[in-house]
Amino acid sequence: MATEIIMPKLSDTMTEGLFACWKKNIGDHIERGDIIGEVETDKATMELEAFASGILIKTMVNGGENVPVGTVLGLIGEVGEIAESATATPSGAPTPEARSSTPEIEEISSPPVVPEAAISHREKIFETEMTHEKASPLVRRLAREQGIDLEQVQHSGPEGRITLEDFTAFAGQQQEKHDIAAPSITPSAEMPGASMKDTMPTSMRQAIATTVTRSWQTIPHFSVTIEIDMGACREIIRELKEDRRPISYNALVIKACASTLLKFPRLCSNAIADSKDVHINFAVSTSAGLQMPAVRQCQRLSIAEIQAESSRLAEKSRSGRLTSEEMAEGSFSVSNLGMYGVDEFTALIMPGQTGILAVGAVIERPVVRNGQLAVAATMRVTLSSDHRAVDGAYAASFLAELRSTLEKPVSLLM
Repeated sequence: MATEIIMPKLSDTMTEGLFACWKKNIGDHIERGDIIGEVETDKATMELEAFASGILIKTMVNGGENVPVGTVLGLIGEVGEIAESATATPSGAPTPEARSSTPEIEEISSPPVVPEAAISHREKIFETEMTHEKASPLVRRLAREQGIDLEQVQHSGPEGRITLEDFTAFAGQQQEKHDIAAPSITPSAEMPGASMKDTMPTSMRQAIATTVTRSWQTIPHFSVTIEIDMGACREIIRELKEDRRPISYNALVIKACASTLLKFPRLCSNAIADSKDVHINFAVSTSAGLQMPAVRQCQRLSIAEIQAESSRLAEKSRSGRLTSEEMAEGSFSVSNLGMYGVDEFTALIMPGQTGILAVGAVIERPVVRNGQLAVAATMRVTLSSDHRAVDGAYAASFLAELRSTLEKPVSLLM
C-alpha cells in the first residue's frame, strides 16, 4: 500500500503552510530521509523529509499552493499501488480534482508534449523555480510572488548562487523599467487591483497578524520608561572594536537583561527558579516580516558569545532558514529600533511571555550633573509588562536594576 505524504504541523500556531516546491519528480526513487519538497510555514521555510522509501507515484499539490495542515500532498510506493486513505482530506479542507472519489494511478510515462505557446509566463517561472537549486527558498518565494524568472537574474554568490542582494537589485531594475514605460499609471484608491500584489498577505504576515492581535486582546499591557547613561558601555564598545572584538549595544542589553531577570523571575515566562536558564528572543526585521529568534542560556554566555549567536540567528532569519525550534521557549524579549534613530517606543508582549524591552537609540542629550549642564550619551528603554503577573513597582525595580548594570557594565565582562 502506498504511503501518504502529509502536510505536517511544524509550529504551534500553524494551521496551513505554503507548499513551495517539489524536490523530486514523479517516477523518482526515494529513500527514507530524503528531502522531497519545501514548505513555508507561518514562521520559517522548512525542508519536507520522506518517511518511507519507494517511488514518488503521485503528487496532489502544486508548488505555490496554500495547504491546510494534514492535507495529503502526494504518494510514495510502487507503480500501480494506491492508498486507501488517499482521498481523505482534513476537516474543512478543499478537495482538489486530484483527490477524487475513485483515484487512479497512471503508469509512469513521459509527460505529454505541450506547445511552447500554450505555456503561460507564470508556468514558465514556476518550472524555472522548481529546477533552480542555486537560490535560497526565500529568493524563490519572492520570485514567485513578484512574477520574476530567476534565469534572468545575474548571480554573484559562490558556485553561481543567486543571493538576496542579486534578486533585490534585479527586481528594482524591473520596477524602474515599468515606471518609465507607464509613468501615468499610479496605484490609487480608484484602482483597487493596482497594488494587489503588495497587499496580498503572506503566510508570515498572517501569522504576525494573528500573534499581535492575540497579544493586544488577551494581555493587559502597561509600560514603564527609563533613561540610561550609556557612556561606560560606549567606551567598552570602542575599546573592543579597536581590539578587533566588535560587539553591539544589543548584545550588551541582552546580557544585562539576562543578569537582571535572575533577580526578577516574575518577568520570565519559564520557571527560572528551577531551571536557572534565561532564553531571550530578539526582533529581526526581514523582507517577509518580523522574526524573533532566541539566544539560549544567556546567563551562561559571554557578551562575545551572545554577539556571535545573535549574528548567526539574524543571518538565518534574513535568508529564510530560521527553524521553529530556534524561536521557541523564549523567557523574555528585546526589540531594538535604535539603529533607525527611534528615541523610544512601546513593544507588544509575545503571547506566553510576561515582558518585552523596547530599546531606543543611544543619543547625546543634555543632562544635569552636580548642578551643571552637561552632555551624555543616553538610551531610553521601555518595559512592557503583563499586569496579571507584575505590578508597576516590580517593573520599575527591574528597570532600576537594569540601569545600574548598564551604567557599570564591568560585571557583564566577567
